[in-house]
Amino acid sequence: MSTVEPEKDTTVTAIATATAVRPGRQRSEAADASIIDATLQLLCETGYRGLTVAAVIERSGVSSATLYRRWPTKQDLVVAALASLAPEPVETDTGSFAGDLTAFVGQIARAVSVRKEAVADALGIEAKRNPELAALLRERFLAPRLVELGGILARARRRGEIGRLPSTEVALSLVVGPIYHRAFQLRESLTPGFVREVTAFALRAMQP
Repeated sequence: MSTVEPEKDTTVTAIATATAVRPGRQRSEAADASIIDATLQLLCETGYRGLTVAAVIERSGVSSATLYRRWPTKQDLVVAALASLAPEPVETDTGSFAGDLTAFVGQIARAVSVRKEAVADALGIEAKRNPELAALLRERFLAPRLVELGGILARARRRGEIGRLPSTEVALSLVVGPIYHRAFQLRESLTPGFVREVTAFALRAMQP
């Protein structure tokens, strides 16, 4: 007498599969976080030149293969660690120049507020004598800001809200200069009131 196997429950199978996969993803995310945390700690303690990939591997507790699979070079690793401190960008196309610039300045202020001073100092010193690192930092952090602000200014010109400015880089210096001066030279917090005042002055300076 033949027996009939019970029909497999696909829902249970799917759940079992997901459960089997999930720990791997969690371990991967945990490894990434450990590597980034170790990199930031060592940057604060030793500076860029003193930081070694071997030290990051030892402190994070991951294998060399795990680290190099994610970040092939020390510079890639450091830039990724710095990027982890920056908040996610926000939509700046609000329909008006005032709205766009307010969102943009707020985004810059949030990014600067979470940046670790020791990390910023270490990278700033090294970038002056390391052209390759300087170029990588510019490509990763400055270039996207210029593109974003350029789009804001282009839309504002099309709407007739501003005149023609000397360049996007000049406009960026006008906008972020006070923020960086207050945060890194004066070592004071970027209060909401200060950010609003910076935005208001930038708007007046660029509007006809």
